[in-house]
Amino acid sequence: MSEMANINGNKIEIHLKGGFSERKGIKHFSDIVQVTSLNERTRNKIYTATKDLFESMEDFNNVQNYIIKYIYEELFSLTQRDIPTVSIYSYYSYTSAFEQIYTVITENDYSDILTFIEGIIKCFDIIDRSNGSRLNLKNKYIESISYIFKSENVNYRIIDDKVADIVDENQIESMEETLKNPYKVVSEHYSKAIEQLYSTKDYANSIKESISAVEAMCQILTNNDKATLGDALKLLKGNIHPAMKSAFEKLYGYTSDANGIRHSNGLGEGNSTFEEAKYMLISCSAFVNYLKENFESKEK
Repeated sequence: MSEMANINGNKIEIHLKGGFSERKGIKHFSDIVQVTSLNERTRNKIYTATKDLFESMEDFNNVQNYIIKYIYEELFSLTQRDIPTVSIYSYYSYTSAFEQIYTVITENDYSDILTFIEGIIKCFDIIDRSNGSRLNLKNKYIESISYIFKSENVNYRIIDDKVADIVDENQIESMEETLKNPYKVVSEHYSKAIEQLYSTKDYANSIKESISAVEAMCQILTNNDKATLGDALKLLKGNIHPAMKSAFEKLYGYTSDANGIRHSNGLGEGNSTFEEAKYMLISCSAFVNYLKENFESKEK
């Protein structure tokens, strides 16, 4: 078995969004979305975004000193004596400080890194308030970190200066259950929906695949592989709670609406958003699982 290549002691993994590795199929939500961990690539990007913004303040030595002091005293719970200095002048050694910060970002638990990000946002907010937002550090940092979270499929967003998950644990459990659905056609549609939402960012087709997973489940339960979701829901009306049936009839109507998501001539041409596609991913997972459990209980 060949060893993994490395550069300067760092192992190099080849990664391409939507590439061969990702097309092999998803078994778990965490296969494609970072939930309770942050990979090396993401950590490196977070470090670079933090250091780049710090270095952009090179004309503001007092601001740089404040940032370093805040990191060591408030985030690392150390003292000013622990901050590395240039011995001759007793100035803070930014190079040495960021070597230590790099170690923390690349080695600590993911939760520490998210706390660190919140701390830096708070630090920048204090600086901005003190100078009338002239430097606009907080917004610049939030924009950089938000881009990293989105592009690297991190299950978090920054809301009201706090890091918040975008898919909670209960929703993830539901999605994992859908991926394990015993009917391959259902799990395949749902797996594609996740890939298109997070890897290729094709929101219109992600919505299509989410609703197709529901449609496939309904076709199996009605033993009619030609039925549309609308037709299948009518056939199942005696076995589904009226409120659930009504809700999915409306969702089905949405996917057949102006964006043309359900029609081949409109695929990829709609203006669907990440938020819409994520909502459909979660809603369709819940409905597929409801259908499966509901009909399994009736068969017993």
